[in-house]
Amino acid sequence: MDANFNIVDRKEGDVTIIEVTGELDALVAPKLKEKISKEMENGESKFIINFKELVHINSLAMGILRGKLKSAKEIGGDIKLSNLNDHIASIFEMIGLDEIFEIFENEKEALDSFKK
Repeated sequence: MDANFNIVDRKEGDVTIIEVTGELDALVAPKLKEKISKEMENGESKFIINFKELVHINSLAMGILRGKLKSAKEIGGDIKLSNLNDHIASIFEMIGLDEIFEIFENEKEALDSFKK
């Protein structure tokens, strides 16, 4: 992995939580895409992407997330986002992704939303 980027994943029931750390740019965004794709191939469909430690995201990464959201919904799942800092949240709002993704203040709220 890139020195400025890391992915850690874990399971909470039937939800896969992926924590993204550092800078999610054109060089490393495909690694996140690959991670989500592999989980989907293994039958997973519910995801939370926790951006608590994310400091940068670019348009390629946002496009990948949007594409994976579509894929998840096609198999009856979803991708929800949590812990966006103000900068990342403002970028999502500027390009309208806040209307496509469910965005939560914290991981617990995102997890609870899958139980409804």
